[in-house]
Amino acid sequence: MIFSRAVFPAFRPRAEHRPTGTRPTSPHVRLRWLGTAGHVLETPGATILFDPFLTRPSLARTASRPLEPAPERWWPWLPTRIDAVVLGHSHYDHLLDAPTIALRTGALIIGSRSTASFARAAGVPEGQIVEVPPQGALVPVGDCAVRLVPSLHGRVALGRVPFPGEVRDAPALPARVHAYRMGGAFGIHVTTPGPTVYHNGSADLVDAELAGLHADVLLVGLAGRRATTRYLERLTALLSPRVVIPTHHDAFFAPLEAGARLLPGIDLDGFFREIARSAPRARVVTPTYDDVCAMPLAGDARGLTVHPR
Repeated sequence: MIFSRAVFPAFRPRAEHRPTGTRPTSPHVRLRWLGTAGHVLETPGATILFDPFLTRPSLARTASRPLEPAPERWWPWLPTRIDAVVLGHSHYDHLLDAPTIALRTGALIIGSRSTASFARAAGVPEGQIVEVPPQGALVPVGDCAVRLVPSLHGRVALGRVPFPGEVRDAPALPARVHAYRMGGAFGIHVTTPGPTVYHNGSADLVDAELAGLHADVLLVGLAGRRATTRYLERLTALLSPRVVIPTHHDAFFAPLEAGARLLPGIDLDGFFREIARSAPRARVVTPTYDDVCAMPLAGDARGLTVHPR
């Protein structure tokens, strides 16, 4: 336990990055962090999950055994209605729980061929699987338009992308961590009735693919960001976000109930300084697992407030 606390320090958001307020009564857009790169996006007409990973087995279990979802432990963290589960790539810490969620809720599961292969292996009906080609796709979900934007995976393991490659056919389940091949990376751009949202769950990008896009809210993956040249500068220059919310900065080897701890080397203070230089007009918000970020349908997304879920 002492070793764990030393390696994975507790995450304590600064007050200025957690603008608390009361729960809105008028229609609004809600964002909630599920840990790792996982988020819930709720609009008046759709509920969309990005990269939900809630089983969060220990590091020892991850390294030594096949991985199985444990929904009995984490189902209360999810909303009652889910219309789509969208995957930026197919590593286990993004994909493991998505097929189970789709099976239980009837939600679409949207992602690469590797994501589709795991969904088929888990028994998700073909009518719920949206297989996205490498060039990306635009998928309508309720009152939202979900665009998967070709991207790159950050080099987080000794300057390399872990477990590269593609899963072309349905694998045997349960699978070990190395079977969850990256399968190609996407950013996720969502047009809602209110603010636009861009989820960049891994710390790299393809600049040309973002030309012409804008995001009021940027969910920016931090793990491995230093390996990508001018990562935050390039991403914010292209998307011009008004709100920046970090993601994929927490250690994901314990249940959400244990509270957020940071991955080694994340350097949140350095992230705050970089954003202040590259996007000085953007508001940085760092929610906890128990927070909901509420944004008005009209007006400036920087009017976001945080309240308990």
